[in-house]
Amino acid sequence: MNPYQVLGVSKAATQDEIKNAYRSLAKKYHPDLNPGNKNLEAKFKEVAQAYELVGTSEARAKYDRGEAEEAEYQQQRASRGQRGPSFYDTQREGGRYTYSFGGEEGAEDVFENLFRGMHGGRPAEQQGEDHLYQMEVDFKDSVLGAEREITLPHGKKLQVKIPAGIETGAKLRFRHQGGPGVGSAPPGDAYVEVTVRPLAGFKRVGNDIEVEVPISFIEGILGAEIQVPTIDASVMLKVPAGVSTGSRLRIRGKGVAHGKERGDQLVVLKVVLPKKVNPELQEVIRGWGEKYSYNPRAES
Repeated sequence: MNPYQVLGVSKAATQDEIKNAYRSLAKKYHPDLNPGNKNLEAKFKEVAQAYELVGTSEARAKYDRGEAEEAEYQQQRASRGQRGPSFYDTQREGGRYTYSFGGEEGAEDVFENLFRGMHGGRPAEQQGEDHLYQMEVDFKDSVLGAEREITLPHGKKLQVKIPAGIETGAKLRFRHQGGPGVGSAPPGDAYVEVTVRPLAGFKRVGNDIEVEVPISFIEGILGAEIQVPTIDASVMLKVPAGVSTGSRLRIRGKGVAHGKERGDQLVVLKVVLPKKVNPELQEVIRGWGEKYSYNPRAES
């Protein structure tokens, strides 16, 4: 093995260049980021072996002098009992809960742990790795709060309290529910990252909820009392006479819960004409237009 070729650097590369090349390749090929891909797992091991040979100035000098052999590398790893971060399979329960590293930030944590374990053995005391899980929740649960149970990859069940008002991207922390620590060090933490599943017709705007409700042009002219859906249940809403498309009405206390309060629901009205206009109605409107003509473009 030529470790420089494996890492894609020249023999004159600096130690920082070698380290950066290794980190980039390790992220690319790491088995936890490519579950079930044996080819990439083998590539990851090859990259790790190359870095072991030239990853420090001492090891690199020894390799360049021809004193380091791959067999010695394997013996060193076996004697230290080293291993990379553990593997976890994605949970099968409908795809709702999955395990991941949480993007670049999570991956950085994994490889920082990996670097700490290289060259000189794993520390006698080291807190376990943090684990990140992804969880989808219904829009209503994100508004009012709820409690759900998930099963971690090692089989332990975890009660997740979804706080009212939570938004997509929020992370819930559970102390000492992550990977096991080394020696007497405590386990890492588990984080549950929430994704809110959208609900047709409802849109969150801060702590308010916005819905669009169609009304007839007759209701817009004369006013009406209509039924409007909310997160809790349908309510009756009084529409004043003379409203137009885009007019907003407010229903107090039907928005997102925050503390002991709740936001409001904003009802955006949309005036809708009938799909088929009756000739008799047209005649009535024509007569009304001649008597009460107005130009909304001039008035706007």
